[in-house]
Amino acid sequence: MNRGPSTRPTTKADRSRAASEPHPTTVPTVRVPEGNSCSPASSASLDKVEDSSRLGGNFFVMNWHQILMRTGWIFKTESLVMPAVLDSLGGSAWLRGMLPMLNRLGQSIPPVLAAQAIRRSRYKKWRLVASSITMGLVFGALAALWLFRDMISNAAMIAAILVLYAIFFSSLGVNQLILSALIGKLIPVVQRGRLMQFSSVIGSLIAIGCAWVLLRRWLTAARPEFFWIFVFSAALFVAAGALAMFFRELPDEAPPRHASAVGILCESLRLLCSDRNLVLMLISATLFGMMMTLFPHYQSLARSRLELGYDSLVPWIIAQNLGVALFSLPAGWAADRYGNRIVLLVLMGFLASVPPLALALAGPVNWGAHGFILVFGLLGLTPITIRTFNNYTLELTSRDLHPRYLSLLSLFMAGPAVIGSLAVGALIDNFGFEWAFEAIAAMQAIGFVTCFWLAEPRKHVPGVDAELSDCG
Repeated sequence: MNRGPSTRPTTKADRSRAASEPHPTTVPTVRVPEGNSCSPASSASLDKVEDSSRLGGNFFVMNWHQILMRTGWIFKTESLVMPAVLDSLGGSAWLRGMLPMLNRLGQSIPPVLAAQAIRRSRYKKWRLVASSITMGLVFGALAALWLFRDMISNAAMIAAILVLYAIFFSSLGVNQLILSALIGKLIPVVQRGRLMQFSSVIGSLIAIGCAWVLLRRWLTAARPEFFWIFVFSAALFVAAGALAMFFRELPDEAPPRHASAVGILCESLRLLCSDRNLVLMLISATLFGMMMTLFPHYQSLARSRLELGYDSLVPWIIAQNLGVALFSLPAGWAADRYGNRIVLLVLMGFLASVPPLALALAGPVNWGAHGFILVFGLLGLTPITIRTFNNYTLELTSRDLHPRYLSLLSLFMAGPAVIGSLAVGALIDNFGFEWAFEAIAAMQAIGFVTCFWLAEPRKHVPGVDAELSDCG
């Protein structure tokens, strides 16, 4: 069989001549996954990250923006205050289930629709300002509505509250997407855990002080003063929006415009097909999102079975924020030192224990009324887990794709819980708390196991490695 002319030296003279000639350098080709590519555009974006992250004052502003948001948040938390509002108007478990449904709906579809506009925005801080102030205006409208509650039927009040709540969470979904994109732009990778520590600890301590001084006065067993709670939340959300004006941000170069929603959908599907780690993370996030369908029912479980009043909400609110403060310290430190994957694994494991613990404490135990505070302390892990999922997602890809990845996270974390919230409420109304709580605990356990298959992106993503090495 003819193999063609040989190119190897055949004589001693030929071999000597070949050894003396310079050889071209062969550069091996390394294939980078498409979703994690460091193309020239991605490299330019990374340079922008480094330049923006070195602008002074952004860490301080980001901390206090989140502290104001966290303090305002506890005065409307859907695990305690807002379910109590509906209960005071005669709401059922099915109506309480509307709260996490609207929460998840607002944090799933609006971020996906807004992702491309946020990605193209040269200055993202102004969108953060607008969304934060919108959240404050919604609670201002709730406060005005509550002034006339004696002139409006309970059914009409509940309907108006749910509509305003839907607007609020649509604004919140966009707000959190912008905030995560700004963190990816302004805060270096190895400082994001520290940011979570500072904002969570300081914010929780301030929130605890406000709850002790103000909520004890406003949440009385006889007639809760929800008007002042709404006013206080509105003021803090507006203040957080005003503070966001002081971010020092370099302008981004807008990426090419996508023609239609079909193009956005195709790009999202391509990411799902090309990034296995993204898919595993989204599975875990989806099961974690189902955990939040139980939020409005914890206080109802305890108040109904342990015969507690509205004044019991205050120590639970304090416990929840104290949990955020205490757990964020080791979580932030471990995330900066070892990566977000191991932190997610531990957080998901602890959260899987919360529903069975709540059922046990609400049962025939002598110390259940005092011990139930532990449930809300562990629920303080929830905002830390959400932030850790966001920080993990930021490390999966280059910054120009951050809005797309984050919007997918919001969609998968929130979307399935939209239907699940109504199902959980119906289960509780018809069969009691046990079935719903045990089903969600099983889902949370599966999400915990899924975290074992996640990779640590700092060891695999070129863009992240470059930023880590630059941060020293």
